[in-house]
Amino acid sequence: MVDGCRIRELPDGGREFVLDQTALSFIRIDDQSRLRFGLTEVAIATPFVLATGGVVHHLSPQHSEGLGPLVALYPGSVRWMWTSPGGELRVVFQSGAVLTVSPDPVDTAWSVGNVYAEPGGAVPPPAA
Repeated sequence: MVDGCRIRELPDGGREFVLDQTALSFIRIDDQSRLRFGLTEVAIATPFVLATGGVVHHLSPQHSEGLGPLVALYPGSVRWMWTSPGGELRVVFQSGAVLTVSPDPVDTAWSVGNVYAEPGGAVPPPAA
């Protein structure tokens, strides 16, 4: 269980995150990029891709000077958020922007509350 969202198993083995509040409350940048939707926090720890307005941005939480396109998502809201069986996280915004975090072979690439991609891409079951 994740605070502020329900997790729905998808037929392909992925998971959909159904948020109680879809509006982006705030963005926090430290050693990770964190997006808050009500009670649900999405943390990104590794490089990721943001496609918006026909432009693809390759971003990294460790290079804050380039995170302007991520910050520009605020204010906004999510249309759909899910993870593939292989550990890729996708967040589709109402604006049409798509944020994609691929699994990392060494680090935990992302988390949605207590659900995360282990190094290598496996997504363990959510903690009870």
